[in-house]
Amino acid sequence: MGKTTKPLRWLAILAIASGSLVACTSGPSGNKAGGDAGPVTLRIGTADYLGRPSADAIQEFARQAKTRSGGRLIIEPVWQAAGENADDWDQAVARMVKDGRLDLGVIPTRAWDTEGVTSLRALHAPFLVTSDALADQIVVADLADEMMAGLDKAGVTGLALLPESLRHPFGYGRALLSPKDYAGKTFRTPRSELGDATISALGAKPSDAEDQVGVEAIQAGRVGGSDTAFVLAESLQAPAIATGNVTFTTKVNSLVINSKVLSELAPTTKRVLKDAASATQRWVLDHRVTEAEAARVYCSGGGAIVAASDADLTALVRAVQPVYDQLERDAATKRLLDRIRELKRTVRVSAQGVATPCQARARATPPPATGNQSILNGVYRYEITQQELRGLGVTNPRDLARNEGMFTWRLHDGRYIFDQAAPGETDHQEGKYAIAGNRVTFQLSWVNDLQVTFTWKISDKVLTLQLDGETELLLKALFTAHPWTKIA
Repeated sequence: MGKTTKPLRWLAILAIASGSLVACTSGPSGNKAGGDAGPVTLRIGTADYLGRPSADAIQEFARQAKTRSGGRLIIEPVWQAAGENADDWDQAVARMVKDGRLDLGVIPTRAWDTEGVTSLRALHAPFLVTSDALADQIVVADLADEMMAGLDKAGVTGLALLPESLRHPFGYGRALLSPKDYAGKTFRTPRSELGDATISALGAKPSDAEDQVGVEAIQAGRVGGSDTAFVLAESLQAPAIATGNVTFTTKVNSLVINSKVLSELAPTTKRVLKDAASATQRWVLDHRVTEAEAARVYCSGGGAIVAASDADLTALVRAVQPVYDQLERDAATKRLLDRIRELKRTVRVSAQGVATPCQARARATPPPATGNQSILNGVYRYEITQQELRGLGVTNPRDLARNEGMFTWRLHDGRYIFDQAAPGETDHQEGKYAIAGNRVTFQLSWVNDLQVTFTWKISDKVLTLQLDGETELLLKALFTAHPWTKIA
């Protein structure tokens, strides 16, 4: 389900698991030549956790490797490989691959410029790659190999570039439209030399430190906004206004392997690895959430999207010109920039590649409570499978993956506690509900306090809910796919 943040207890479990995996091994296990000693096991690290688009790609890569090798090549994910408290978590994971503590990694391409790799900078030049369609074309073009070739300087070999999502400014309290809206503010942006230079050119102070973008700092007006994507906007620490037609860059993940590890693999294993990477790239291109769909979900959760004027866009481009001047001093980077510009002129952007402006939903007031609020007190449980979600009309791959599992609701005198448990996902939420006759209204704290009302009926410890009105298809499925069985 939609969440604002990952539960700390889940992050802690993942961090502990990641640490133990890293500590236990220091390179590929098994017989590299694929002999009788057993399958080859390679550990792949990421700074992300389950439920993120990069995690979906890693799981597909592991599936492809296992299937194509007949079970002889096992890819073992290490989630949040650098732990929760690393200041530069993407770069920390990159260094773990470089020094062999991890065999493979999925690292955002923007992160490599702090590690001495300059060949990927053109991909993140400000306001250049402004559509998923262009990013998709870049990662399959021959210039992708040229950009990945520079990874050799970091001791890793690029296997594939995996596009993820466009990055927009999300303003706290006010929209970020022109350079004057950035002036003097701290702006949350993932660590990279080019990203920091871009934000500095706009007049803001770039920061990758989570503790500097806390709710108190946002409320005090010290933090102007964050650089993120609609598909990741649930991680924002406060309601924000997105500028949908301002695209800093695109997030692309590099699938890399330690070069020494790669050189020690048997030729057949190398081929399986490269084929699995290519197949994963195709899978990502076919399955990633479109810009329009991600924006629609953001709006339905209470977010707001605005558009900058032509004058604002001109001012933004003018402000970052010094960044381009610096980039184009390098002949190789300038050549790549020109090739991307040429490709951009040929790319057609469909309606699915554009975010439509929307207004923020007014914050809901608590639902009225006119009935016996204890009549539904108890602990209820039900289970939903991906197949059942599909049958109810849910088609988005991420929605399917993140909303299956065992659901437990604890209702007590107008307050609920909600828990989800599934192999690849977990969630914990709390909020209010109100009973009025044979209707119950849930106030969903994780969807901008959205209120959803149902007609209820309970018989022989089975609670049945029927939607009263309209709501998102996914929410309807989660509440009504099965009766709730009272277990306590």
